[in-house]
Amino acid sequence: MTDETHAAWRPLGVDDADDIAEYDALHDGLPAWIGAAFWAWVRESLTERRRYRDGSGSVDHLNEGLAESLAQALRVVAPNLRFAGANSTAGRTQLDSMLTLLQNKSDPLQVADYIVAFGSPRRPDVLEELLVRGKSAWRVGTRSGQPGLVRRVPEGVQAGADETMARAGRAGVRLAKAWENVYGIDPNPSEGFRLAILAVEDASIPVVSPKNVRATLGTVIAQMSDQNDWDLPLGREHQETPTRDVLIGMMRALWHGQHDRHGGQPSAPGDVSMDEATVAVGLATTLVQLFDAGLVRRAK
Repeated sequence: MTDETHAAWRPLGVDDADDIAEYDALHDGLPAWIGAAFWAWVRESLTERRRYRDGSGSVDHLNEGLAESLAQALRVVAPNLRFAGANSTAGRTQLDSMLTLLQNKSDPLQVADYIVAFGSPRRPDVLEELLVRGKSAWRVGTRSGQPGLVRRVPEGVQAGADETMARAGRAGVRLAKAWENVYGIDPNPSEGFRLAILAVEDASIPVVSPKNVRATLGTVIAQMSDQNDWDLPLGREHQETPTRDVLIGMMRALWHGQHDRHGGQPSAPGDVSMDEATVAVGLATTLVQLFDAGLVRRAK
């Protein structure tokens, strides 16, 4: 059964709009109903076959190198699970002990994220299909050019963002890092917002203020507003919302929205929220794409 078939199927009785919306809602973390299959996948991915010394066969053992690096990266305190030689009972004990330690972690998806990035996972497509069936908010993807788990977003949005990141030089690198801080397994909304602004600065300053070594996004906005002749190549514009106003409005929304940039501002709402950072990265992706493609230019 394909992922599309799984996504389209709903249980008998889930018919009206409210029921469908509730059933189709994505779930953060590890949904309980895919827990057993998820941990079976983890176990398989941490398993290696070890041959008897006499060559008569092989048995399952823990991939000790991968397990130890995983435990160290995720700060899981683990005993010495190394075993010399091959023994089915010892191998089973190794795997059982490691799984028990990992299952006590507060965020099991970090385990899968590490395995996808640094291990030899037993078919990442199996994990992806499991996450789809479980209505997980996460999927197998790429973060900063490396395999890992990413927050599920519409496919077209992801594809467009990936293209911009790959093509836009330094701005694309910053944008990729901002994307990871919003959609990655260990999100940091404040850092994502900050990097989104830096990405737009990397894309816009060489176009608008190439000789100003101290330029910021605020400087670019002020210069474009004063010159009042920057626009986008649309042959037909709405008289109340010309493209120059839309363009500068997007940049102002991004610049003004980063309310945690400076301290000592009691009127600020507090920490940047995930919703705010998501908007910021979305705006930045569009702006970087427009500047990088040469579509932001002064009217002739």
